[in-house]
Amino acid sequence: MSDATGDIELDGVGPDGRRFHVPVSTGATIYHGVMVSQLVADGLLVKTGTAGAGPCIGKATMKIEAATAGQRMVVETDRVYRMTNGGGGDAFSEADMIGAPVYAADDNVVAKLSTGGRQQCGTFQGMDADGKVRVHISPEAAGSGALRIQSGRGTFAAGVLAVNAGITVTATSRVFASRVTEAGTDGDEIRIPDADRTVGGPGTGALTFRSFLSGVAATSDTSTFDYLIVG
Repeated sequence: MSDATGDIELDGVGPDGRRFHVPVSTGATIYHGVMVSQLVADGLLVKTGTAGAGPCIGKATMKIEAATAGQRMVVETDRVYRMTNGGGGDAFSEADMIGAPVYAADDNVVAKLSTGGRQQCGTFQGMDADGKVRVHISPEAAGSGALRIQSGRGTFAAGVLAVNAGITVTATSRVFASRVTEAGTDGDEIRIPDADRTVGGPGTGALTFRSFLSGVAATSDTSTFDYLIVG
């Protein structure tokens, strides 16, 4: 699978959706018909799947090449679109449940698995006879307009663990951690200082967890812990 290299059909089903303007990231190229997202760091528009971008918010209704500063894109959302199906284990079928989450494999192909930090782009609305997947795309369906909750599990190495794959970190994210096993000389506190938080979507967003014991770095901690990222 790969991003579109030219304009593709918008391929919406039923009446047109809601449309709005969003400023495009300077230098970005976005083709007509592809899924689009906003960069977490500054809110500027890019094609879905771009490093540092949040979930899909809609589809591009025009083509922009090497966007200039302040150039704006008309985005359509709140509509069902016919999308190219993923392959193998990523492929949807008639057996899948209506309303199931759909993930962006690239800017024009959808998948049923969130493998590799893929972001949700909408919800499953059935299949067409030609194998296309019907996907309801909207900021709310993709999780952009709702409270984001992410979770994971990791293990300290010398009291430190960097998490930088497939997570979104915003300026208002709240992070919680709890040990599930204790190993080495474990600490009594897990910290994520502001300096160890990098705001961004998958590919750029990152957190570094650090173990402390009585206020001193616990460099022998090899415990495993669960973490929860809210917002």
